[in-house]
Amino acid sequence: MPELTSDDCLNEPQPTVFQKLIDPIDEFVANQSDSLPKHHNQKYEYYDFFMLLIYYFTSNAQSLKLLVNGLLNNGLLPNELNLRPVPYTTCSDAFERFRPELFQAVFQHLLQNMPFKKIPELVALGTLYCIDGSLFPVISSMLWADYTSTYKAVKLHLCFELNRMIPVDFLVTAGNYSERKALLKMLSEGVTYIADRGYGAFYVYNAIVKAGAHFVIRIKSNILFDIQKPLIVQLPASVQYIFREVTDELIRFKNDKHVNVYRLVRFYVGSEYFYVLTDRQDLTTFQIVMLYAYRWQIELMFRYLKRTMNGIHLIKNSQQGVTIQFYMILIVALLELRLKQETMDIVSAKNSVIDDTQFDQTTENFASKNTEENLTSSCQEFIEILGKNVSKYWKIGIHWITIFINRLSSPFDEKTIEVLGTS
Repeated sequence: MPELTSDDCLNEPQPTVFQKLIDPIDEFVANQSDSLPKHHNQKYEYYDFFMLLIYYFTSNAQSLKLLVNGLLNNGLLPNELNLRPVPYTTCSDAFERFRPELFQAVFQHLLQNMPFKKIPELVALGTLYCIDGSLFPVISSMLWADYTSTYKAVKLHLCFELNRMIPVDFLVTAGNYSERKALLKMLSEGVTYIADRGYGAFYVYNAIVKAGAHFVIRIKSNILFDIQKPLIVQLPASVQYIFREVTDELIRFKNDKHVNVYRLVRFYVGSEYFYVLTDRQDLTTFQIVMLYAYRWQIELMFRYLKRTMNGIHLIKNSQQGVTIQFYMILIVALLELRLKQETMDIVSAKNSVIDDTQFDQTTENFASKNTEENLTSSCQEFIEILGKNVSKYWKIGIHWITIFINRLSSPFDEKTIEVLGTS
């Protein structure tokens, strides 16, 4: 899709903000809808259902039933949104009538075709996925959502790509489903998976390596191993007061039947002692520590999905319905992120602001600095650039969301671009 320019927005008929939001998927979803077999009495199309869900998760409505019965069917939503009235029972039945694979295809279409910004400093280290699971409480009648004998919950197992700071894959399971099994189901060749202690197991490490993937996983401190070879600790002097008693070694676990050799980095932060295991020997000590530290980004994503996107409120009780809901939440999150980044680019171009030279530096430029003699300066530069640009290009705060919701039915004009591109 060609990039927007300020002249384009002024010379062409101006769509609404909502239309601009759905533009990257509008034709794709319409083609999906047209290709589906029609029932003889079908009156509600997949396209209409999909767009209603987009609006529901975009507008931060507290209840789909209230949105449909209270606003949509009473003609209280702006005509510019082009949302068709529908009996709520028909809307609710659509969660079972349309397969999750349809929504998965839209999600994959966005990931493959939208030019989300990348962080070159992370791209230089390979494709990086944080992975974790988070519980969503549900009602007791959801029998498939086992967690404990007295508590029901579903678990969202999420892969979050650090390179573009976006979710890229997920599984929805019962709350008691193994996080390790979920990881192995989602393995992709060439990806480095970053995870916490719950994923630590000999068979997991071996399966990741056999799949042609990599890992950076925190492990328990009471595990038995033999040191095969001590490595030089590569840590900038400027951060040595944060990370203390750092060691970097090749090790082999005593009880690992696979007898693989891995790399173990140990360090103190405050009073807590960390053991971080990896199979990657091409990274510096500090890069391994840093990658594990950025695992926190997936925790922020879960918070965003639950609080900002109202994902804590599940619309349907079936596993298929819950899966569709999570696909829609993530699709909306990607569409909003792309809209923010596009409007920022328009405003920057209009104002001739050239302040992203650090962000736009090539991967090769950063990688060329990644030598031992330049380690301190490049790591410091990495932290500064990453912190600045994550906040600028990827943070969608409540102020931006509020402006965005209030202008959904307004023209995507110069004023809207300005407020969305600078908020």
